[in-house]
Amino acid sequence: MDNKVALTEVVNADERDWFLQDLIEIANSGKMSFDITLTVGGFLVSGTLVGGKEYFEGFGEEFSFGLKEAAAEKVKAAFAKNGEVYDTSANSPSMLPSYIHLKNAHFFHTSGSPVPENRGVWWRGRVSEITGFSLGALIAG
Repeated sequence: MDNKVALTEVVNADERDWFLQDLIEIANSGKMSFDITLTVGGFLVSGTLVGGKEYFEGFGEEFSFGLKEAAAEKVKAAFAKNGEVYDTSANSPSMLPSYIHLKNAHFFHTSGSPVPENRGVWWRGRVSEITGFSLGALIAG
Protein backbone atom coordinates (compact mmCIF):
# COMPACT_ATOMS: atom_id res chain seq x y z
CA MET A 1 0.00 0.00 0.00
CA ASP A 2 2.84 2.42 0.81
CA ASN A 3 4.32 1.91 -2.68
CA LYS A 4 0.99 2.80 -4.29
CA VAL A 5 0.77 6.04 -2.28
CA ALA A 6 4.36 6.96 -3.19
CA LEU A 7 3.72 6.32 -6.91
CA THR A 8 0.55 8.42 -6.79
CA GLU A 9 2.52 11.29 -5.25
CA VAL A 10 5.07 11.10 -8.07
CA VAL A 11 2.43 10.87 -10.81
CA ASN A 12 0.54 13.88 -9.45
CA ALA A 13 3.59 15.91 -8.38
CA ASP A 14 3.40 18.62 -11.05
CA GLU A 15 2.34 19.52 -14.56
CA ARG A 16 5.34 17.87 -16.23
CA ASP A 17 4.88 14.36 -17.57
CA TRP A 18 7.26 12.12 -15.61
CA PHE A 19 7.19 9.47 -18.34
CA LEU A 20 8.21 12.00 -21.00
CA GLN A 21 10.95 13.21 -18.65
CA ASP A 22 12.23 9.62 -18.41
CA LEU A 23 12.39 9.43 -22.22
CA ILE A 24 14.25 12.76 -22.33
CA GLU A 25 16.73 11.39 -19.78
CA ILE A 26 17.44 8.45 -22.10
CA ALA A 27 18.22 10.89 -24.92
CA ASN A 28 20.27 13.13 -22.61
CA SER A 29 22.37 10.11 -21.60
CA GLY A 30 23.41 9.71 -25.23
CA LYS A 31 22.18 6.12 -25.30
CA MET A 32 19.64 6.68 -28.08
CA SER A 33 17.52 9.14 -29.98
CA PHE A 34 14.12 8.49 -31.55
CA ASP A 35 11.30 10.15 -33.43
CA ILE A 36 8.56 11.76 -31.41
CA THR A 37 5.55 14.01 -32.02
CA LEU A 38 4.52 16.50 -29.33
CA THR A 39 1.34 18.50 -28.79
CA VAL A 40 2.34 22.03 -27.80
CA GLY A 41 0.01 25.03 -27.70
CA GLY A 42 -2.44 23.55 -30.19
CA PHE A 43 0.27 22.64 -32.71
CA LEU A 44 2.09 19.40 -33.35
CA VAL A 45 5.88 19.47 -33.20
CA SER A 46 7.47 16.42 -34.77
CA GLY A 47 11.13 15.46 -35.03
CA THR A 48 13.90 13.39 -33.48
CA LEU A 49 14.36 13.58 -29.71
CA VAL A 50 18.05 14.16 -28.98
CA GLY A 51 20.07 14.93 -25.88
CA GLY A 52 20.83 18.49 -24.82
CA LYS A 53 24.50 18.08 -25.64
CA GLU A 54 23.77 17.07 -29.25
CA TYR A 55 21.23 19.88 -29.52
CA PHE A 56 23.69 22.61 -28.54
CA GLU A 57 26.42 21.21 -30.79
CA GLY A 58 24.02 21.04 -33.76
CA PHE A 59 22.51 24.44 -33.02
CA GLY A 60 25.98 25.97 -32.86
CA GLU A 61 26.94 24.34 -36.15
CA GLU A 62 23.88 25.78 -37.87
CA PHE A 63 24.14 29.17 -36.17
CA SER A 64 27.74 29.55 -37.34
CA PHE A 65 26.97 28.73 -40.97
CA GLY A 66 28.33 31.41 -43.25
CA LEU A 67 30.79 32.87 -40.75
CA LYS A 68 34.50 32.95 -41.43
CA GLU A 69 36.33 29.90 -40.10
CA ALA A 70 37.81 31.46 -36.94
CA ALA A 71 34.55 33.16 -35.97
CA ALA A 72 32.56 29.99 -36.75
CA GLU A 73 34.77 27.91 -34.46
CA LYS A 74 34.30 30.39 -31.59
CA VAL A 75 30.54 30.38 -32.05
CA LYS A 76 30.40 26.56 -32.18
CA ALA A 77 32.53 26.30 -29.04
CA ALA A 78 30.34 28.81 -27.19
CA PHE A 79 27.14 26.88 -27.97
CA ALA A 80 28.77 23.51 -27.27
CA LYS A 81 29.72 24.81 -23.82
CA ASN A 82 25.99 25.15 -23.04
CA GLY A 83 25.65 21.41 -23.68
CA GLU A 84 28.18 20.53 -20.99
CA VAL A 85 25.40 20.60 -18.40
CA TYR A 86 24.13 17.40 -20.05
CA ASP A 87 27.46 15.59 -19.66
CA THR A 88 26.52 12.36 -17.91
CA SER A 89 30.10 11.59 -16.89
CA ALA A 90 29.87 14.22 -14.13
CA ASN A 91 28.73 12.69 -10.86
CA SER A 92 26.12 15.25 -9.94
CA PRO A 93 22.67 14.59 -8.53
CA SER A 94 20.18 13.96 -11.30
CA MET A 95 17.23 16.31 -11.70
CA LEU A 96 14.28 15.61 -13.94
CA PRO A 97 14.68 17.56 -17.20
CA SER A 98 12.73 20.76 -17.74
CA TYR A 99 13.57 21.06 -21.46
CA ILE A 100 13.23 18.82 -24.48
CA HIS A 101 15.39 19.01 -27.62
CA LEU A 102 14.50 17.96 -31.16
CA LYS A 103 16.44 17.91 -34.38
CA ASN A 104 14.79 18.02 -37.79
CA ALA A 105 11.65 19.40 -36.13
CA HIS A 106 8.60 20.25 -38.22
CA PHE A 107 5.47 22.06 -37.06
CA PHE A 108 1.97 21.04 -38.08
CA HIS A 109 -1.29 22.94 -37.79
CA THR A 110 -4.28 20.98 -36.50
CA SER A 111 -5.44 20.74 -40.14
CA GLY A 112 -2.42 18.51 -40.74
CA SER A 113 -0.50 20.89 -42.97
CA PRO A 114 3.12 21.69 -42.09
CA VAL A 115 3.89 25.23 -40.90
CA PRO A 116 5.97 26.43 -42.71
CA GLU A 117 6.57 23.95 -45.50
CA ASN A 118 10.36 23.79 -45.35
CA ARG A 119 13.28 21.84 -43.91
CA GLY A 120 13.45 20.59 -40.35
CA VAL A 121 15.01 22.77 -37.66
CA TRP A 122 16.59 22.46 -34.21
CA TRP A 123 13.90 23.00 -31.55
CA ARG A 124 13.97 23.39 -27.76
CA GLY A 125 10.86 23.49 -25.62
CA ARG A 126 9.72 23.40 -21.99
CA VAL A 127 8.40 20.06 -20.79
CA SER A 128 5.74 21.90 -18.76
CA GLU A 129 4.20 23.22 -22.01
CA ILE A 130 3.75 19.80 -23.64
CA THR A 131 0.22 18.44 -23.32
CA GLY A 132 0.79 15.09 -25.03
CA PHE A 133 3.15 13.01 -27.16
CA SER A 134 3.39 9.94 -29.33
CA LEU A 135 6.30 7.96 -30.66
CA GLY A 136 7.06 8.44 -34.34
CA ALA A 137 7.38 11.48 -36.53
CA LEU A 138 4.85 13.06 -38.87
CA ILE A 139 6.14 13.42 -42.40
CA ALA A 140 5.95 16.85 -44.01
CA GLY A 141 4.75 16.88 -47.54
